Amino acid sequence: MLTQSLEDGVLTLTLNRPEALNALTIALVRQLNDATREAARAPDVRAVVLTGAGRAFSAGGDMKAFDSIDDADPLWVKWRGDPVWEGHPSAADRFGRAAECALLLHTMPKPTIAMVRGPCVGAALSLATACDFRIASDTALFSSAFARIGLSGEMGASYFLTKSLGAWKAREILLLCERIAAPEALAMGLVNRVVPDDALLAETTALARRLASGPPLAYRYIKANINAAETGRLDDILMQEASNQVAALRSADATEAIDAFLTKRVPGFKGS
Repeated sequence: MLTQSLEDGVLTLTLNRPEALNALTIALVRQLNDATREAARAPDVRAVVLTGAGRAFSAGGDMKAFDSIDDADPLWVKWRGDPVWEGHPSAADRFGRAAECALLLHTMPKPTIAMVRGPCVGAALSLATACDFRIASDTALFSSAFARIGLSGEMGASYFLTKSLGAWKAREILLLCERIAAPEALAMGLVNRVVPDDALLAETTALARRLASGPPLAYRYIKANINAAETGRLDDILMQEASNQVAALRSADATEAIDAFLTKRVPGFKGS
């Protein structure tokens, strides 16, 4: 249900349930957790693109599969026969573990991009906003949708929307569940770019390859600095920036970049 392809340092993860608008099942989220965990540590992965097959990014959680069991998950096998939903102490653990992919997309030391066409709803919106960049087709349509079915949200929805758009806008999106078309999403800062649908792949690929050819070590430190700045104090952030800047300056990548600048050539970064 999740397909993967690696080319020129760019790992593309595709939610591949087009017949269900790529709705997220427990098994699909587990596969995404496994893939993002591996991508975070794989040296040959320099950038990650998350997208959906067909005409949708994802319609969010598959309500038909809310109470299903994932036979490939050893923890679910252990729980078989237990009342998973009613009073089971591990029900919240299930949702918490499912959110690992959102955490990894946000914190992994590599640039991440959501390539969005069509519906991007509920938990899928959380996954898209967890990424560093969001490139949207002019067909993209966003909605939190959780409150429509009596739910409060998951996978970092409140965190990512609040951090990216501010608390007032996050309240509006999460409480009202209104549909947000691509132009409005661009105007409010929910996406970085909106392009014609037939240009979406080329635009995203160009950005991903640009990032994949960039300095991996510097990107790692930049993301670490930004993530720390989301919750940290200024004096602590200043010291972290200083420490990371010194480490970056002493790296082979920085030496290569400076030499390339002086000799007017394109640098070749190795992440060391």
